[in-house]
Amino acid sequence: MQISTDIREQIHSGQLRPGDVLPSARRLAEDYGVSRATVDKALAGLRAEGIIRAVPRVGTVVADQVPGARVQSGGMRFRRMLTTGRATKPGERSEILSADLVPAPENVAAALRVEAGSPVIRRRRQFIDDGGVAALSTSWLPGDLAKAVPALLRTERIEGGTIGAISAATGRHPAPGTDTAMARLATEEEAADLGLDTPAAVLVVEARLADEDGVPLEYGVDVIGPGRPWTVGYDLGQV
Repeated sequence: MQISTDIREQIHSGQLRPGDVLPSARRLAEDYGVSRATVDKALAGLRAEGIIRAVPRVGTVVADQVPGARVQSGGMRFRRMLTTGRATKPGERSEILSADLVPAPENVAAALRVEAGSPVIRRRRQFIDDGGVAALSTSWLPGDLAKAVPALLRTERIEGGTIGAISAATGRHPAPGTDTAMARLATEEEAADLGLDTPAAVLVVEARLADEDGVPLEYGVDVIGPGRPWTVGYDLGQV
């Protein structure tokens, strides 16, 4: 995990750029004082994320950006926040539209394991790149976090990201997470915000993140317009 986190942070921060060659597995094993097998597992995980790739007779290099307007998964945003303090990737910016305390809808209450109608934090934002609005994103968090992290109810950028701020204030650290994707028709409001004519299909990606005890930390919902790839990687090299 330490090896993966260090390399991921260097890539997300721009210290390692697309095409840069990573140190050899043997060198990484020596630097971290671990076995070659441990390094191979760390690199396999990063290849599965699509951020590095193996090049014959060259070595392991930082992957190029996927052609087109690739949209990040919830897990990618969480990792980026924890390593760089920002949810946006290079060439992308975010605009927080609102941050407030609202009664929990039933689906949100179920995801956060709270009573329906109880106060929860809702943070709405949009991610924008050269192609326009890439995704509409709503983050739902347990209402009791508002007292520990008052910034969650403000629209200014939170230094270290929401998850980093929560960890610093509460000592709760993110652990398991899942992303679930499904397609449906956009609502009138979603279509207007994404600049789409109705009817229009959108991809809805739900991200659930819990702490090390399995208690929900965040439930995020991204609405992504057509023509924007959402990619999940895998690596069969270690099977």
